[in-house]
Amino acid sequence: MRRFLALALLLAGCKVGGFVANTLGDVVGQTDDVACDRRTGSEPAPFCQEVTDTVAVSQVKDDCITKFSAAGTEGKCPREKIIAGCKIHKDNDDGSEVFDWYYDVSGESPDAGFKDFPRTADDVKALCEDPTRYEEGATYQATP
Repeated sequence: MRRFLALALLLAGCKVGGFVANTLGDVVGQTDDVACDRRTGSEPAPFCQEVTDTVAVSQVKDDCITKFSAAGTEGKCPREKIIAGCKIHKDNDDGSEVFDWYYDVSGESPDAGFKDFPRTADDVKALCEDPTRYEEGATYQATP
């Protein structure tokens, strides 16, 4: 019986592992929100990625800092100057949700390094609908 259960779990793949991790995280209070503010870092971008209710807080935060030299922090993205966002259509094993929140960076110095950035909610909506940006798809979100 143990072998059958082990085989069933193995065949079920990561989804089961993610479900168990998410459930366990909820039980012991280890899920949280994490943000990667890409407005800072080696290649500034006009958005902050927010992962809500995840068990992978440290991993997301560390990846943000290591890969992008950006500001990885626990909690949600800053709300000031958000134009709108995109909710990414990705099934995460832990049940978390991912949002890219786009900011008005038009008042920033040219030295800040922003190249092309959205200025309006319609610009953000176009980004959400762009399959080259979001292969898995994304849904437009008004301000949080």
